[in-house]
Parts: sequence; C-alpha cells; structure tokens
Amino acid sequence: MSRTIIGAIVAIAIAVLTAVTYVVITGGLADRVRKDARVQMDASRLPTQALNNARLDLLNTFGRVEALATDEGVIAALKADQPADRNREADLAFQRFHNNTKDRTPPDVLALVDPAGNIVAMDGVNNPVASELRNKDGKLGWRGLELALDQTRPQRRVLSEIWNYPGRGLMRVGIASVVDTQTADGVAKVTGAIVLAYSQSSKLAREEQGVLGVEVAYFEGDKVYATSFRKGDGSEDARMQQVLAPLLAQGDLIKQAFASDGGIASPIEASVGGKRYLVGAVRMPRYPATKNLPADYPAVTAGALVLAPASRDVPEHSTAGRLILVLGGVALLLAMGAMWLSSRRILDQVDEIEVGVTEIINGNLERTFRPVGDDLDGLANGLNVMLARLLGRPEPGEEELDDDGNPIVPGRVEFDDDAQAAPAADPDLAALAREPEPDYYKRVYTEYLDARRASGTPDEVSFEGFIAKLRVNEGKLKAMHQCKAVRFRVVTKDGKVTLKPVPIF
Repeated sequence: MSRTIIGAIVAIAIAVLTAVTYVVITGGLADRVRKDARVQMDASRLPTQALNNARLDLLNTFGRVEALATDEGVIAALKADQPADRNREADLAFQRFHNNTKDRTPPDVLALVDPAGNIVAMDGVNNPVASELRNKDGKLGWRGLELALDQTRPQRRVLSEIWNYPGRGLMRVGIASVVDTQTADGVAKVTGAIVLAYSQSSKLAREEQGVLGVEVAYFEGDKVYATSFRKGDGSEDARMQQVLAPLLAQGDLIKQAFASDGGIASPIEASVGGKRYLVGAVRMPRYPATKNLPADYPAVTAGALVLAPASRDVPEHSTAGRLILVLGGVALLLAMGAMWLSSRRILDQVDEIEVGVTEIINGNLERTFRPVGDDLDGLANGLNVMLARLLGRPEPGEEELDDDGNPIVPGRVEFDDDAQAAPAADPDLAALAREPEPDYYKRVYTEYLDARRASGTPDEVSFEGFIAKLRVNEGKLKAMHQCKAVRFRVVTKDGKVTLKPVPIF
C-alpha cells in the first residue's frame, strides 16, 4: 500500500472521528441546555424571579417617593411665593433625598409638580419645561398624576408603576401627593406632587440578565424599548428590539401573562435572531394594587420577556465545538507530520537500499551500501557482509584504505558493455557454445588473471567472486538480447583488460 493511500486513510479516519465527537458532544450539550431551560421555565423560576425583582424595584420606588413627599422642604417650596425661594427649598429637599438613598444610579427624573400639574422644580435642571407632563391637548398624560393632584380628596396618594413617560420612553415611575396640613384654616390641602422616575434601559436589562443568567427585554404595548442583548463591543444591540417585537403578537404568550392572576405566561419555544429560545413573559406589577384604584384606571400594558437559550447556539456549545474541531485539526496535522517524518527518516532509507539492490541485480556487483541512517544501518551493513562473503572480498571494517581514506575494493572485474553476436562462420563460436560450463568458467578465470598480470594490473580476485559476477551479467544480458546463452571472452585493449560478452542464439 502506497504512502499516499495510507495518509488518505489516516486523514479520513481522523476527520470522521472528529465529526462524530463533535456531533455527540455538542448534541448532548444542546439536549442538556434545552432540558435545563425548559425545566427552569416550566417551574416558572426565571419568570417568577423576574417578576419578584420588578416588584422589589417598584416597592423601593414607592417608598422613596412617599418619603420625599413628606419632606418639609418640598412643602415649603410649593408654598414659596418667589421662584428663588422655591428653587432653593426644592434643591435642598432633592439633596437630602440623594444623601438618604445613596443610589448608584440616580433617578432620571426627579420633579416637583404644582396642583395644576406643571413642573415647578426639577433636579439638575435650572429651567424645566412646565408642561412636560401634559399631552398635546394640554391635559395631564398620566392618570396617576391626576389622582395624586385630586383636590376633592385631601389625602396623600402614592403610586408606583411602569409608565411610558412622554418623550423619555419606558420608565419605572413613582408619584406621591404633597399634602400641607399646616394651612390657615386648619384643613389639609393637596399642594402638589413629587414625580420620581427611573428608565427601563438596556443598562437595567443587563443588570437583570446578570442576576437571572438569561436575556431580558422590556416592552409596553406592541413595542420593545430595551433589551439585554449586546454587540461584540458591549453596547446594546438595538436591532434586537425589532427582532423581538413579533413575539409580542405570537400566540397567547402576552395575552396569558396579562390575563392570569399571577402575571406569568407559560413559555414558548421561538426563533430569535436565528437562535432558538424558550421565551416567557411577565406582566409588570403596580403599587397599590389595581383593586385600590378607580375602575376607569388604565390597565397595565408593560411587561418583560425572559429568554433562555434552547439550542446549541450558546457559548458552551461554541466553545466545545471549536475545541473539538481544533483538536481534530491538530491531530490531523500531527498525523501528517508523523508520516512525513517517517517517510524522511525510514522510507527514504529503504528507498536508498532498494536502489542499491537494483544496481546489484543489474550487474554492478562492486556496489556497496553506505550508511543510510540509524534505523536501517544494521540492514545496510548486513547486506555488505553478505556480498563480501558471496564475492570473496573483505568484509566491512577489514578493507584496506587508500591515501585518502577510501576503502580499496579488490577483485574488480571490468565488463565490456558492447555485446555483439559473433559471425556465424566464427570457428570459435561453436567451440565456445559446446564447452562445458565448469571448464568454461575455469578457463575464463585463468585467462582473465593472466591478462591482468600481463597488462601490469594484477588483481587477485577470488574464483567464487569472479564466477558470481559472470553469472549476474550473463543473466542480465540473456534477458536483454533474448538469446540462448551468453559467454565471455577476455579482451585486452589499450592496456585495459575487459570481459566481452558474446550472445549465443
């Protein structure tokens, strides 16, 4: 089997094993993640936790706005006749609020409103827009603010809910009536209200994602306002707002969340941005509860989506899959490298010995095997010993060396490559063909040695070595000339003694 075929088989085997391992491991992880996600959703753990977090945030906002509404500085600001006095008292009250709450994230809106619903002071804004809380018709855009400013019921009303703040988007808003009990006639009076709002932003969604371990999105009506999905640079992936919008109208997911008493919908599996998720929905709460509000108070339209990955397109699968593919690629490279090194180290040595054997088969009996490498040096030396004993020449390590340190090879027999058939009338041809083989070998051997001595180049080649070289060349020439036999004649020309082959047909 050739090296190329062996290499192809190894490469295919590694590729198949890598593919099988990839499918088995990533498939197992995908099933586990899908199962874990469904268990979490079915048990309502994630949606329930998201709902509880929203309740805590709204209760916190509820308590803060209620406490600020009782601050004496707020009451003093609303009773002040001069704008400078009003701003000073309001700023002091806002500063006390910040000192008491020590929020890592300050509110996006902190405003003081007069009985008509106009903003008279706003934290961080020198000249607030008085009509910011009014719609185009000049009416208050928030039903909760109307209730807080209701003069017919001189009592403090506090409300906290998710509201689409005009011009600012979805926000967690708290409102509380400011009630002055120190009036001239001794009758408590609603003199204004405090509006406190925190944006339901992507930053908040990312914080929620860090707690739940799944993606979160905030919506109101049929629009998604913020998500926890991020781009590679860590910024919000605003594209996901449009991608998630169709989920709000998909099946009974949102209807179930807003119709159920618990405010949680059973999860559905859906494709979001090319990935599979188990999607749950929760209805945002409000405080106080709906039953404590007027019958005509608008229903809650804000909620949150929680999305748990239900496919292999999650970091665990990506990492495992990439690792398996990398290991497979490394294994393939190592296998190919090992085969290349073995080819260079072993197979090339075998090729060199094979070339030497081929030369000997073709008649070059003077050929010796040089060291080819640590792995096959023993074989090369063994072949040299075998040739030395067959041809009667010194074994390796016993040779005589010339002045340059090269081994002197005795018994070198020169053959003439010019093989020509003798003429049919040659009287010696018939005798040469009939001569018995033992007599023929002895005669040629003797004539060769005598000719070498006569030419001044004596060489004591052994009879066994001489006959072995003759037979090898005879066999080669018989195959070449397709003749019955090949005999040799001793020829001396220009002081050089050679053996000239004579084909016999």
